[in-house]
Amino acid sequence: MKTKPSIVFVQTAFIGDLFLSLPTLDQLKKKYINHQIILICKNGLSEIFLKEKKVDFAFEVQKGSSASYNQVLNKLLEFQIDIVICPHQSFRSSFLTARIKSKTKIVFGSFWNRFFFKTTVVYQKTWPDVIRQLNILTPLIEDLKNEIQKNDWSYLNFKNTDQKFIKIPDVFSYKNTFNHIVNNTVSHDFGLIQSVAIFPGSVWKTKQWSASGFSEVVSYLLKKNKTVFLMGGPAEKNICDEIQSQNPKAINFAGKLSLYESFLKLKDCDLVISNDSAPAHMATSLGISVISIFGPTTVALGFRPWADNAVVIENLNIDCRPCGAHGHHQCPKGHHRCMVDLKPEMVTPFIVDDYK
Repeated sequence: MKTKPSIVFVQTAFIGDLFLSLPTLDQLKKKYINHQIILICKNGLSEIFLKEKKVDFAFEVQKGSSASYNQVLNKLLEFQIDIVICPHQSFRSSFLTARIKSKTKIVFGSFWNRFFFKTTVVYQKTWPDVIRQLNILTPLIEDLKNEIQKNDWSYLNFKNTDQKFIKIPDVFSYKNTFNHIVNNTVSHDFGLIQSVAIFPGSVWKTKQWSASGFSEVVSYLLKKNKTVFLMGGPAEKNICDEIQSQNPKAINFAGKLSLYESFLKLKDCDLVISNDSAPAHMATSLGISVISIFGPTTVALGFRPWADNAVVIENLNIDCRPCGAHGHHQCPKGHHRCMVDLKPEMVTPFIVDDYK
């Protein structure tokens, strides 16, 4: 296996970014059927992509540990690498990419990348991240290049007057191609909702809506006789416990499931409600309807849930958004109005079950 030609995909960002890379990984598999795909990602994130056969090999790095990067480089010496692709815009990822032995390397252009790499692609700041990442393949795939160059795709980041996103063109839409998960109950217009997964946590505190807000939404769902799962890792256990204390009928899985087990659990759900965080992207990759609550970030940054059956709830009445690409641990202005002003009644109208 290690003598087969290989493509290395360097994406060491957060798990949500990795899920937004799925269309790019699928394009590589489709184009290079005789190559094997090697993923380099952050520690703890590769299991889903290996078990669901999105990649053939995966090596994990520990951020801040040069030893872990060197170990990965040594392991890659065993492979015949033809192409390296790095959509992650960080100096550390670029430096790693530069050290991998390969005939072809493609990265996004930056002031440092232009010194290290022959082939760079413009990072389209205003495009949705899925198309932005697909764009990095245009030096390799002519048909994809022709499609992407047809338009300025910024408009797909914005919503109509009914708060729904403009339909994603079929050529860029993502269909559920996971091996072990098939959800035949999903409605693409939020109809027939029976089971809902609530992910109230976030790595960034300012991106996290209030426990009371989520709790009221859960109460609304339970009154409608819906099954509610409270989801998240160990860091989200406290907020999920708080929500469950107000809603004892909610089923609390926080801290009890691995990332992959949480992913598999989504097959039982018709709707995911989360902050602007990875679960929204996990859900849309499966075709599951999503309501995503945006605070300090905006859809203009490109990280919207990539599906037509997705809704983003946000405060459009303040001018300090976005305050950064990822949010902060504390509101820079001290008021956190981007989240404080969001009320449960802004979320519940999008949870309907009387039409299909």
